[in-house]
Formats: sequence, C-alpha cells, structure tokens
Amino acid sequence: MIEYAARRLAGLLGVWFLAIVITFVAVQFVPGDPIMALLSDRSGDADLEARLRADYGLDRPLPVQFLDYLAHIADGTFGLSFRFANTTVFDVISGGLLISPILAITAILIAVPLGVVLGVFAAQRANSWADTAVILGLVSGISIPNFAMAAFLVYLLSIKWSVLPVAGWGTPQHLVMPVLILVIPPTAYVARLTRTYMLEVLQQDFVRTARAKGLRERLVIYRHALKNTFVPLLTTVGIIFGGLLSGTFVVETIFNIPGLGRLAIESIFARDYPVTMTIVLLFTMFYSIINLIVDLAYTALDPRIRLTNTKA
Repeated sequence: MIEYAARRLAGLLGVWFLAIVITFVAVQFVPGDPIMALLSDRSGDADLEARLRADYGLDRPLPVQFLDYLAHIADGTFGLSFRFANTTVFDVISGGLLISPILAITAILIAVPLGVVLGVFAAQRANSWADTAVILGLVSGISIPNFAMAAFLVYLLSIKWSVLPVAGWGTPQHLVMPVLILVIPPTAYVARLTRTYMLEVLQQDFVRTARAKGLRERLVIYRHALKNTFVPLLTTVGIIFGGLLSGTFVVETIFNIPGLGRLAIESIFARDYPVTMTIVLLFTMFYSIINLIVDLAYTALDPRIRLTNTKA
C-alpha cells in the first residue's frame, strides 16, 4: 500500500501542476483588465497604470509571469492580491482557509451514515408504504435547490422561531443551517444508492444461507449484507465531497460566511485573479486528497482488494 500511495501522490503532483497551468491560461482569456478596475476613476493616469503593471508583473511576457506565479506558490504567498493593496493572496484567504473544508467534511460525516441508515430502512421494507415515503422524501431532497431550501430554513428557524442566527460565522449556531443545507442532497443520494445495493445483496446466496442458519435478521442485515455495500458506496464519497465543495460557494454567499467559496465569488467579480486561481488550486487539492484517502480505504473494507500487483 505504501508503494501505491507514493505513486498516487506523485500522480497528484501532476494533477496539481495541470490545474495551475489551466487556471493560468484560462485567466488570460477572461474579459476585462484588472489594472483598469483598480484605477477606476483614475484610468487616464498612464504613469500610475504603468507602475501598477510593473508592481504586479503584468508588463512581463506570459512565460515569465507563469514562472513568477510558480515561485509564489512555492513560497506560500501565492502572489499579490489585485483587490487589496500590498497584501498577499495567503493573507487574503487565510481567515477562511479552513471554513469550506470544515463545512464539507462535517456535511459528509453526517450525510453518509444518515443516508446508509435510511437506505437500509427502505430496503428492508421494499415496496411498502414506508419505502415509498422514504423514496419521495429522497427525491424531494435531491430536487429542491439549495438556495430555495436555505430561504425556507431561514424563514422557519431564524425569523419565525428565532432559534438560529440568520447569517454570519463564529459560533456553533452559525454552523447548523449551512451544514443542514449541504447535508440534504448527499444524504438523499447515499440513501438511494444504499437501497439499490441492499436490494441486490439481499438476493444473494450467502444472505439466504445466513437466514437458513437461523441468524437473527439484524445480524443478517448489518453483519453480512450491509458490509458488502460499503465498497461501491465508498466510490461515491469522493464525488459527493466534490459536490459539497462546490455547494459551499452558494451556501457561504447566502449565509455571509467568510470561507473560500464566498471569497472566490467576490474575487471573480473584483477581477482579483490571483485569489481566484489560488482557490481553484486549493479546491483541486482538497478533492484529489479525499479521493486518494478513499482509494486507500478500499483495502480496509475489503481485504480481497489489492492496490499493488502481487508477484507469482
């Protein structure tokens, strides 16, 4: 496994470098000039414009700008922000650096177990009224947009009942509604997959054998059947985490949370390209690391899976 992990980490370095190249090239095609946006009403000052371009290195050839950007990544500053004078990108994002991952990780730690429980519950009662009710609830959870659900929860929990703050960050209460908004879609997704996998597993011979031996139904479900659904479910965790990261863009904007998602939206509108590029790179790193952890977890769930080739 160590050899496999080392090879995957080496591959991730290539992915991260490709992400850097793509974001750098994409920014060159974005309409608008960040220097002109900085100048605002002083756009006619040619001397100031030239000085700003020199300060930010925008008067240099693109290959030199790219090498400068790599150097700034290596030293951990990620360059200078266009929006905040004499401020490095790291200083801009440092306050919210962990907020988006915290939201996404908290949501996935709740969504996966809850979805598994709902999926098993529905599979045990297949084609019953309880199964139908769960399926309708799951479809609703997937179908309702997160901004609509956010508006409903704000009205219910903040305005009508006054049990949670409307927006902001800094207390555990501020975490509840954003996480709840993020939890609903992946919970529904995991529950639907769990129900499908469980219905397939319950038809297998080893399950019928376990029942024929007189094992209690709870042991049959949770010790034998459910265990065989974990590997295919684990495959979806990386996809779900990517969806949660992108969901933080909307949630952080709605609830005025100073995380990377909201910073990305603000930097796009302000043409603060160094901040935008850095956030894209960080999200790529978060997503790829979670997928690596998922791959390494396969052998823990199923020892038959080997991550390296065995010699004959």
